[in-house]
Amino acid sequence: MLDITGTTRIFPVIGWPVEQVKAPTLFNAYFAHAGIDARVIPLKIAPHLYKDAVRMLMSMENVGGIFVSIPHKPMSMEAVDQPTSRALLAGACNAIYKAADGQTLIGDLIDGEGFVRAFDRTCGSTSFNWANAHALVVGSGGVGCAVAASLATRGIGHVAIYDTRLPQAEALRARLQQAFPETEIVIGKPQAEGYDLVVNSTPLGMNPDDPLPLDLSNVSLSCIVADCGMKTEMTRLLTEAQAHGCRIQKGREMMIEQAPLYLELFGWPGVSSDDFRVLGAI
Repeated sequence: MLDITGTTRIFPVIGWPVEQVKAPTLFNAYFAHAGIDARVIPLKIAPHLYKDAVRMLMSMENVGGIFVSIPHKPMSMEAVDQPTSRALLAGACNAIYKAADGQTLIGDLIDGEGFVRAFDRTCGSTSFNWANAHALVVGSGGVGCAVAASLATRGIGHVAIYDTRLPQAEALRARLQQAFPETEIVIGKPQAEGYDLVVNSTPLGMNPDDPLPLDLSNVSLSCIVADCGMKTEMTRLLTEAQAHGCRIQKGREMMIEQAPLYLELFGWPGVSSDDFRVLGAI
């Protein structure tokens, strides 16, 4: 039983929708296991109310930070006082917490770091030829921004970005190209052919009848197919990628690798992703 008292530190996870989030299950299992008096609580808040809700929640003494879910990550840039450099680069935040002064709201983005750590673990990045690799990131929202930026940070040779919202995708492409001149950043098409890594960072896959976010026709057997969605562990994209013989990366792996990064920002450094993995919480 997860008791909540007046001494409990509360960490909202805010989304619209919020039914898909896994953070409450994962982190509350860890807090119970570690004997920490803290709880993660999902809150469903509409976009037009989001910024005011962030300021109101973070004004409460027992709220220690906020997990940000879709579609609020880009909007979080305006909700905080000071975005970090990686948040500024991607144009989104998924973690909000207070600075040492107890007043200034900091916004950070750790989706991308979680993604590449998961990639290291599940796909063996030592055998991945980063400098010559071609990656396709589908979606230029908060997760897509973070993943594309982290791939460029790792020194990947080529990143293509696709989004039906072309101006948003082009804005991300321009920011990344300026920050990473050694990486070729282009606007691509939702087709896996010719890529070494393809990443779905859109909400497509949350529901069983969702269309595929990208075309897997003629995908290479050596291509790694990743889906950042967490509502369904094996999305249709991942199932079809496996049928093509491709290696896959599940969204849950990204969440597990992000977990210690969140805790470090929220005041508990030194935790390993293995501390979450052994719980089998998600």
